[in-house]
Formats: sequence, structure tokens, C-alpha cells
Amino acid sequence: MSLDQKAMVVYLNISTWTARKYDRNISQEIEHKYNSNDAGRYNKLLIARDSIQKIQRIVSEARSFHYENTLPWLDNGGRLLPASNYFDYVNSIQRFQGKYENEVENFIRAYPALKNEAQHRLNSMFKAEDYPDIGTLRAKYSFSTQVSPVPIADDFRVNLNAEEVEAIKESIEEQVQESTGTAMRDLWTRLFKVVQHMVERLSKEDNRFKNSLVNNISELCDLLPKLNITNDPELRSSVTEIKAKLTAYDPQILRDNKDARNETAMEAQKILNKMRHYLPAA
Repeated sequence: MSLDQKAMVVYLNISTWTARKYDRNISQEIEHKYNSNDAGRYNKLLIARDSIQKIQRIVSEARSFHYENTLPWLDNGGRLLPASNYFDYVNSIQRFQGKYENEVENFIRAYPALKNEAQHRLNSMFKAEDYPDIGTLRAKYSFSTQVSPVPIADDFRVNLNAEEVEAIKESIEEQVQESTGTAMRDLWTRLFKVVQHMVERLSKEDNRFKNSLVNNISELCDLLPKLNITNDPELRSSVTEIKAKLTAYDPQILRDNKDARNETAMEAQKILNKMRHYLPAA
């Protein structure tokens, strides 16, 4: 089965109002005070930070989810989404979008009061023209995804001579193959990093570490089979081995039982050594 039948390209587009504004006068005052040209740019925070943090947090979580559940593709902002992960991806992104839109509405309702509060907080730095009206403000917020097919060389048709068309088709095929290789190396790198982190933490004398040391490995092992677009048997085998050997113990058992901790650290190191040749060259 070709890649275009197993995956698609997805774009996540989120925009927000930064609630910041460059203040030329204050920047010049600072330069004058410290007798320094190009000392920096002073940006006013137009709205209290805590009033926009919920929106910012949702945006950050949505982007993190997007990158974790997709693979690198061409350098145009799109990410490769395997069909096997499509419904999980869409359902989660829709939940993020719902939370985002709800918080945006809450913020817009509170905006007039927040603007009044800013007038007192900023004092002489307050300028009414820095603040968009409600309609303009609402237009600054958007959350959407766009899905496109993976390009297929045989679908390329244009009014050029046969030799030029064939050269372009070959270029498309090379891009797809190169991007597929990059995507698979990304999976190996993700897996290597979490195992490497476990080796580093469990090899220390102290037994202090977060539950995420084990949980992150378990979650990644659940996710990677859905992102394995080439059905790489070595990746499948590694995921199975890692889940069996590195998540066998509860985090608290690893803290309390030195033998279990040492055993898991040794298994992690063995697996790490086997994975090294799957990583991209430094």
C-alpha cells in the first residue's frame, strides 16, 4: 500500500491576540536613561497576564498534541497524519478547539472590564488606540485544521514535454521518499530519548524521579504503532520489548526496590544500545 493510502497531510492553524504593543516612547526613555542606543524594545502588556493565560495554555497543549500525534513532512507547515491515528487525532483536536472557543468567548465578554483595569494599571502608558474593538478582537482568534492528500507523482499533469513531466514526477517521488525517511527517523528519535532518559534517571544513586519517567514510555509505546507508516518490523519489535521490559514495574516500586530499579536500568541500557543504529547521523 502506497503512502497516499496510509496517511494524509494535516495543517493546524491557530491565531490569537498577543495583547502586547511596542511602546516607542518608553523604549526611547530607557535608551536616554542608560545612554545606550538599541538597548532593546519595550512591549506593553495591554491586558493582565492571567486573563489570557488559559487561552495560551490551550494553544500550547493543542500544538504539543499535534506534533506528538503526527510526523514531520515537507517544510511548508504540514505534518503527516497516518490514517490509523486519524480518528484519535480529530477527536482530540476537536476537544481542544471546543475549549479554545469557550475561553475566547469568556475573554471577549470580560474584555471591556479588562480594558478599564488596564487603564489604571498602565497609567500614562495607556493608549486607547492600542486596543481593538470587539469585532476586530474576535477576528484575531481562530482555530482550524486543514487536511490534504499526500502528493502522488502520477497525478502530476501539466502542459510540458514528456521529459520535463517525468523529471518533475521523479522529484515528487524523491521528496515523498525523503520525507518518509525523516518521519520514521523521528519515531526512532522519540523512542530513543525516553529510553535514554530512563537510563540516566535510574542509574543515579538517588531514587527520586517523577511517575512520568515510566508513564511517558508507556504512552509513547501505545502511540507509535499508529504512527508507524512503513510498518517497520524493527520498530514494532522495539516497542513491544520496551513496553514489556521497561514498564513492567510501577514507578513507586522502582523507587522502593533497588533491585527492580537496577534491573530496569540494565534492560533500558541494552535496548538503547540496540537502537543507536536507527538514529539519524549527528
